[in-house]
Amino acid sequence: SERDNQADPEENLVEYIKSLHEGWTDEVMTVLDATPPDSVEQRDLYDRTPEFLRSWADGNVILMGDAVHPMMPNLGQGGCQAIEDAYVLTETLANTKSTAKIEDNLQEFYRKRIVRVSIVQFLSRLASDLIINAFDTPWSPHDDLGKSWKSYLTFFWKPLLQYAIFPAQFAYLYSYFPTGSMGSLPKELNEKWKAEHYRTSEKEFERVAIEGQSTGGPSFFKTAEVEEKKEAEKATA
Repeated sequence: SERDNQADPEENLVEYIKSLHEGWTDEVMTVLDATPPDSVEQRDLYDRTPEFLRSWADGNVILMGDAVHPMMPNLGQGGCQAIEDAYVLTETLANTKSTAKIEDNLQEFYRKRIVRVSIVQFLSRLASDLIINAFDTPWSPHDDLGKSWKSYLTFFWKPLLQYAIFPAQFAYLYSYFPTGSMGSLPKELNEKWKAEHYRTSEKEFERVAIEGQSTGGPSFFKTAEVEEKKEAEKATA
């Protein structure tokens, strides 16, 4: 979140972002050049250390979601864990038959959720730290973009990430079945929609082959090019 490598702290953010993307495709620079510096904001991200020694509940009041376990966004789990919280809390309260038991049952809700949520918080923070501090543009024999030691590290880590770490990570994230195992349903849905998307895409390819490709309007880059020419003409007029 800190612009440690920015030589001039007064430099606008667009120029700073462009300096981080030197060597990238021209389309990236076109987008950045068309971005007003005043519209760029720096928004820091924060998470919290898991509350192992202090409950989320106090009397009849309970915290859940980002209010008590905010996490880095790299795994997309902030909202997911809040939904899980809501499910477990609803289940807990539905099984509470007396108001006298609410306080104890809210503490039970905390005990049910703290371990899983803490593991997801850890995985999210680890993913964030690795992306920011350990990884860079992977080395490639086809260009000169990845030449730092982080680039070589990223290149050699790719197979391990793809075939071991990511599968294990997502297997845990998606291992939560509060209503029981879904059996073969996920596989069946995957095959069904895979076949459906293939059918509809082939049909569209056939239509384009006969009728030709139509567009609704100029692309963003073409529009930016036209606007740039207009501005240049105004300046020289």
